[in-house]
Amino acid sequence: MATEKAETDRVPVTLALSTIAYMERLVRQGTHGTSVPGVARTLIEEGIRLAIKDGLLAIRDNGKTS
Repeated sequence: MATEKAETDRVPVTLALSTIAYMERLVRQGTHGTSVPGVARTLIEEGIRLAIKDGLLAIRDNGKTS
């Protein structure tokens, strides 16, 4: 697992108002984060891990180094 900080770019994301409202409820519940961006990070991380586990995401070795 990488321990160094990666360079990041911020990208605006558009979500439905109902999705944001749901994430705000999760913030109040306190189970997935303390802010809407924190909840989003948690849900994205969990989704990616599940997709890898279920075989929906895989890295293909096509011989390229970058």
